[in-house]
Amino acid sequence: MHDLIDFAAGEFDAFNATPAAALDRFCHHIGRLLETAALSEVPRRVAGLLPELLRQPNLLTPSQRRAPADTYGRNRVFICPQDKFSVLAMVWPAGVTTPIHDHRDWCAVGVYEGLIEETYFSPASAAADCVTAVPNRTVRHQPGAVTHLPVDAPNIHRIHNPTGKAAISIHVYGGNCETLGPNLGKVYTVTG
Repeated sequence: MHDLIDFAAGEFDAFNATPAAALDRFCHHIGRLLETAALSEVPRRVAGLLPELLRQPNLLTPSQRRAPADTYGRNRVFICPQDKFSVLAMVWPAGVTTPIHDHRDWCAVGVYEGLIEETYFSPASAAADCVTAVPNRTVRHQPGAVTHLPVDAPNIHRIHNPTGKAAISIHVYGGNCETLGPNLGKVYTVTG
């Protein structure tokens, strides 16, 4: 679909680029970042690259904007040919909520359309098999907002669309989400 393209400095104007060119540039930068940055820095730095991509009108095809009626949609935008990362469009119908979960690999998220609410949690205990969590805080992310989850600390969260209309977010995960499946570690319940 999209090959990683090497753009020379000054060859790219984010406001005049086609959505395909913007996606190519974004993916190229992530590929380069994965070769040079410490893993602990990757989620934050990928989140820093997302705003340019989120400003692209018509970034997504009609099929990438679809979701099942009763849950959220996970639609492929780009899978790195070397299986280093995946870019997905997550489509959140009105009222949909994910389970409380953590991730097995790194993750960065940007809101493309609508509003999503993210609640962060801490594990209820330090036990490796802990599957209960305690809520810490909830943040509402508007279009253009970016966030990321750490790779070297607990990264438990839940995403919810609290509105009456669909929302879309762009998720960038480590690895190939088509061969590895969803970037999901464990599912948690709330203590209390």
